[in-house]
Amino acid sequence: MSEKTFIHILDSSLRDGSHALSHQYTAAQVSSVARGLDDAGVEMIEVSHGDGLGGSTVTYGFSKQSEMELIQAAAEVIKNGKLAVLLLPGIGTKDDLKMAADYGAKVAQIATHVTEADIAEQHIGVAKKMGMEVIGMLMLSHMASPEKIAEQGKLMESFGADVVLVTDSAGALLPDTVKQRVAALRAALKIGVGFHGH
Repeated sequence: MSEKTFIHILDSSLRDGSHALSHQYTAAQVSSVARGLDDAGVEMIEVSHGDGLGGSTVTYGFSKQSEMELIQAAAEVIKNGKLAVLLLPGIGTKDDLKMAADYGAKVAQIATHVTEADIAEQHIGVAKKMGMEVIGMLMLSHMASPEKIAEQGKLMESFGADVVLVTDSAGALLPDTVKQRVAALRAALKIGVGFHGH
């Protein structure tokens, strides 16, 4: 019997897409888009500041409305999919994660630089204790070899991540270099592997 492959989709339009709008989404816009994505059958719908929970600052740019309002607006209309959020250690805190979970977030993407997975241990652990699914993101994956990515992915797996992503934050990878990095993760991990491209 052949092994089945399952592909899961996480739509980041209401998080990563907010960069294009200088983080100026309104709760009404989030509600409308999240409802449409949910109606279309999208499994995971990500909502937060473009730079993750806690990102609405002078450093990263202020959101038009608070993350609490945006996350709540999405939570009210997502009926079939799962509400997801992003947290970068050093920007977001466990309190931000708790707020998101209290409003119904079921998936936490914990993102670090591709060579700094070690700083995600506490945040992955906190998310798991809250009952969230955890996706580890290795950002700027073009800056590390497939072997280094496998090593860092194993760290995230050991911390409790359910999935680890090769994340092409800079849009610098080509199909072959993506394939090498994803293959290295697949060979090294027992958990799910994914890709986030730019």
